[in-house]
Amino acid sequence: MSLGNSSAESHDDVLSEIERFEAFDDDDVESEVLNVASREPVGQVTTSSIRESKHRSPDWEASTTSNALGQAVFFLLAMGTMLAAARFAMPTIVEEIRYAWHRGELRAKYEASGDGLKNVSLSALSDAYQMVTDRVGPSVVHIDVRRSDTESTSDVARFLSGVGPEVPVPFADQGSGVVVDAEGYILTNRHVIAGGNVIMVGLSDGRRVAARVIGTDKLTDIAVLKVETPNLMPIGWGDSDGCNVGSPVWAVGSPFGLDHTVTFGILSGKHRMVKASTRYQDFMQSDVAVNPGNSGGPLVDINGNLVGINTAIVGDTYRGVSFSIPSNVVQEVYKRLRESGRYDRGWLGIVLAKEVPDELLVGENHRERGAMIAALAGKETPAAIAGLLAGDVVQRINKETIKDTGHLMLKVADLSPGTKIDMEIRRDGKPLEFQVVIGARPVMQGE
Repeated sequence: MSLGNSSAESHDDVLSEIERFEAFDDDDVESEVLNVASREPVGQVTTSSIRESKHRSPDWEASTTSNALGQAVFFLLAMGTMLAAARFAMPTIVEEIRYAWHRGELRAKYEASGDGLKNVSLSALSDAYQMVTDRVGPSVVHIDVRRSDTESTSDVARFLSGVGPEVPVPFADQGSGVVVDAEGYILTNRHVIAGGNVIMVGLSDGRRVAARVIGTDKLTDIAVLKVETPNLMPIGWGDSDGCNVGSPVWAVGSPFGLDHTVTFGILSGKHRMVKASTRYQDFMQSDVAVNPGNSGGPLVDINGNLVGINTAIVGDTYRGVSFSIPSNVVQEVYKRLRESGRYDRGWLGIVLAKEVPDELLVGENHRERGAMIAALAGKETPAAIAGLLAGDVVQRINKETIKDTGHLMLKVADLSPGTKIDMEIRRDGKPLEFQVVIGARPVMQGE
């Protein structure tokens, strides 16, 4: 019984399992199989994953390459934009920095001068003025000139003199001068002593002595005289280039025959051209009272040194503007006149344009324009021999920048004939360099 019952129970269990298995439909079986298949061991590379990696690799590489190119293009565009912005902004920035520096310099001077003026003593200032006069006075002389000139003498003067028209009538003229050497060398204006038959010099100690002419230069209106009176008290040479506009200056001379008259003012301007002046005259302008008779006298600085020779005024009498020849020009002329009695100027043999047109300027400083050659004076001139042409713009001589036409003429005139110079020019916008041998300026009629 027992065994039979056990067999029956086993049979029933088998049947129940078969029925349970049959209860699974096709969808359940497929789902179970997929679940089992998806449970891959961690870290195990399967064939399907390898196929997927091989399939995705080209797209990934293309995407990476595209991103790299995009970044490079963006970087180049950004750099180009920055460079373009810097190209247009940099000049403005540089200009602002330059003006800021200049404004800072002006403000520093403004503040320093304000503090300095608070400490100025008027009595000390008066004493300083008197010391300048004491320093200069012994060097200033009065000049009397007697000349004969039938053309310059009026009929009234002849009538008063009781002589006929065929007889020259002597008349007197006067001016000022200044001792520049203890051995008796004196500077004055050429027009003061021109045509003089007798030149008498009144010294500061009251003596009157005769003077002879060592040399004159018409183009600068300078004359050098010599008196045979040693141990005079000469004036010191000042630096006219270093004398700035606004600096106090004094004029000493004999206006209307009133010897040793002292007037005071300030330097009002530099590098002036006045009517009837030549290109070789580079006047300094001041508001010092200068009248007829002051011609040839000194213009001095705060140290009592010579910074100019008073030469011209506007009109017949003083109108608030007077002109003097800078001491640096005077000193060069004086040296040559003292050595040889004449002033031989350097010469290029060119005709210069009034100024360089704006479209031919180089750089941002319009005060340094250079000088343009309008024409050559001939085929055998120093400029022509060196290879210069009309239209060339001279920019530098011996590395010194040429400011304008007058500056070039003065620089060349100061050179002795035979001097070799290096000249930098621009021709058709291109820089060129030439070596030029300076010639001697031909003497014009009346010089």
